Amino acid sequence: MTKKLQLYGTEDVARRWQALAQRRREHLTDLHDSGRWRKYYREHNFFTQLRETARITDAWDKVLAGASARA
Repeated sequence: MTKKLQLYGTEDVARRWQALAQRRREHLTDLHDSGRWRKYYREHNFFTQLRETARITDAWDKVLAGASARA
């Protein structure tokens, strides 16, 4: 039996990274809303992570917006 190698296009890979970033953002937002973040983070570290995750999510949104505008 031969297995076929499945290659993904760059847009598909970008969508997967965007989805991962959005899930992380939702998770951190959940932690913030529930107050559970205090169990796992110091305040400064948590809000740094939250800002960085928001920045990364926005960057992937821009990458995909650019890719769909070119298509």
